[in-house]
Amino acid sequence: MTTEDLKRNVRAAIASEWQAFEATHPKLAAVIDETMLVDAAVESLDDDPEYQETMADATAMGNAAQVMTDFVAGFVRRWLRQLV
Repeated sequence: MTTEDLKRNVRAAIASEWQAFEATHPKLAAVIDETMLVDAAVESLDDDPEYQETMADATAMGNAAQVMTDFVAGFVRRWLRQLV
């Protein structure tokens, strides 16, 4: 999977969580730059050993795209909660 694939998945995961995040933290949501948020999440994922291991296993089994989508969605949900 490429960095662009990862960014696309992170962007989609953030979009799916954004309405709830914005409702809970409207002032923070108003000042967050989307590009910086995506880049920060990607960097956190790149540093996450569980992500690395999960993607290596998924690549070996040939289902990396679906595993990435599922893993990233859960990771972003947890990661957004840690911002506050």
